[in-house]
Amino acid sequence: MSRQIAIDEPKSFELLAPSSIEQAIEWASHHGADAAFLAGGCDLLDQLKNQWSNPRYVINLKSIPGLRGIDRSSGSLTIGALTTLGEIEHSAALKPAMPGLVMAASRVATPQIRNVGTVGGNLLQESRCPYYRGPWHCYRAGGIVCDAHHGINIEHAIFGGNRCFTVSPSDTAPMLVALDAAAKIQSPRGQYEIHVADLFLSPKEDILHMHRLMKDEILTELRVPVPPGQRSTFIKHALRNAWDFALASVAVAFTEQNGNARDCRIVLGGVAPVPWRSHAAEQVIEGSSLKPDTIEAAARAAVEGAEPLRYNEYKLGLVRKLVREALTELA
Repeated sequence: MSRQIAIDEPKSFELLAPSSIEQAIEWASHHGADAAFLAGGCDLLDQLKNQWSNPRYVINLKSIPGLRGIDRSSGSLTIGALTTLGEIEHSAALKPAMPGLVMAASRVATPQIRNVGTVGGNLLQESRCPYYRGPWHCYRAGGIVCDAHHGINIEHAIFGGNRCFTVSPSDTAPMLVALDAAAKIQSPRGQYEIHVADLFLSPKEDILHMHRLMKDEILTELRVPVPPGQRSTFIKHALRNAWDFALASVAVAFTEQNGNARDCRIVLGGVAPVPWRSHAAEQVIEGSSLKPDTIEAAARAAVEGAEPLRYNEYKLGLVRKLVREALTELA
């Protein structure tokens, strides 16, 4: 069963406006596969117009109070899941505390999209692989082959591919993983918290889904620790500075102690189906000062284990360049 290339006309659906998280979850549980949650809508509306997704009920989370905002408490920041990327980009509370997250939010698409797109939606968006979103019946769409693996794979994964070589499209995800953020999830079975790093699913674990949230679960907020001496940055490379998804990106966070980097996290975006931690690069700079030779060694280590496809070997050099630039910026 193939899918049409373009339709631009959604099937009819009923828009529901819950007044509470509990009511939204109740409706989602009742309608099951016929329901979808609407946050900012940047991804879902695209799916609806092209009929990649055809829910009979769309549950508008924007009607629920309390899911938006940024709060600074001792040692951490709390960000509501419906906080827009534009609000993060311009937040006076976030800029001094975690500049890397501000940079990541500012690199998402265009100002117009950042003004409506939410941080929760940016994390949980679906694969942007053109084979998956096109008329092909690939593995992720329930078929028996990864068309990208044998086709034009310029934008695809060099790490972690397994039957599917899509890449995680989120710009904020690598930075939130680097910052060791946690996500609070509300479900019919109660509330729980999960590290953002554990939120994502590789194709080897589950080829049909990009994240662990079930259809009746809602990401309500993000909690981001702010340890003393923390430093962070984010660099993204795309074909155009506006609109395009990353061909590769790098998020770096560590705490500086006596001129040395501690608790280092280097996370790559646009190169794997999940935000990809480069443990090898982290080990190079852990406990060291960011001198040129150390930075160069970390840049080389960042591509260890990569398995480029026919058309994306250029990402090896691109990742090395971005890691080098990010660490030099923090040196």
